[in-house]
Amino acid sequence: MQQSEAILVIAESDNGFTGLGEGTPRQYVTEESLPGCVDAAIKIGRQLTNREWDDSFGLNQLLDSVSMQPLVQQNPSAWCAVELACLDLFATSRQIPLWRLFADTPVNEYFTHSAVIPLLSTRSLDTFLPVIKSMDMEFVKVKVSTLQEGIKYVSYIRAALGPKPDLRIDANGAFSANTAIEFIHAADSIGISSFEQPVAKENLGGLKQVTELGTIATIADESMCNMSDMDNLIRNRGCSGFNVRVSKCGGFRESLKLWKHALNNGFFCQLGCHVGETGVLAAAGRHLAALCSKIRYLEGGYAGFTLESDICNEEISFGYQGKAGLLDGSGLGVTINSEVLDKWGKLVGDLS
Repeated sequence: MQQSEAILVIAESDNGFTGLGEGTPRQYVTEESLPGCVDAAIKIGRQLTNREWDDSFGLNQLLDSVSMQPLVQQNPSAWCAVELACLDLFATSRQIPLWRLFADTPVNEYFTHSAVIPLLSTRSLDTFLPVIKSMDMEFVKVKVSTLQEGIKYVSYIRAALGPKPDLRIDANGAFSANTAIEFIHAADSIGISSFEQPVAKENLGGLKQVTELGTIATIADESMCNMSDMDNLIRNRGCSGFNVRVSKCGGFRESLKLWKHALNNGFFCQLGCHVGETGVLAAAGRHLAALCSKIRYLEGGYAGFTLESDICNEEISFGYQGKAGLLDGSGLGVTINSEVLDKWGKLVGDLS
């Protein structure tokens, strides 16, 4: 059984409201560790304790005053958890959904999520594929790690699911540029729509080389964690689009900013997630999706499929064909199951 790591931040106001935030530090993405993320969240949280704001403008001013610090820049997952807890707290206190802090009306009210197929044994794959087919998923992402076995794997999945789903692949940086190009040529008859992070995150030249092939779109994931990364790739035309993930990109507000910046420069975006996210980040992703135009691919809401038990009382998942709608309720629209949290969580900081 595999394990996932995350931090949960709970913000409380003096008038009884509570806000939730989650961060998922991943060493291979942002070079964060769980202990370092926890330590950073505690230090950041101390700066926000006993601070006041009256409206959205005041909250954003407060968050802006903290967000530019090196500690925040170096710990995007920690900041994501703290910022999200503040946003959830404020939206809950105003009895409005979190997305309403940023717009009067949503850009999207309905969403279509992708299925994601990890690297599985044939036995596990044969159990998993009928579920995806029965749900008639429109979008499917497949993880690959080698050339020959990857081609066989994707071919097997295409044969099982048929020609209808939009099939894309994600190598998590496992290939060289030449191998990625060879994979694209070999997969031509399979029908692949895009290639996410074909080469190592630092191999920007290789990513550009694969992009210039022009056969299918390339998506920068680990190679794009912040605005500086995005600007560099935009300037050099080093990819076709970007995978925006709330925790990776340093929180809700920065993710929205990155999304708009990419679209304004002619690039598309995928709204992604980290493996093992609970319902807290899944809800945040849904609220962000409500504000993002031209979503190419949407991921998230997998807690019910991947976690032994979610810490949220509400099930933030999708239904048939990956469909889901706006979340009801105030703030993020989720509450914590204290029994599950006590089972899996550990209190490591209390600023009260």
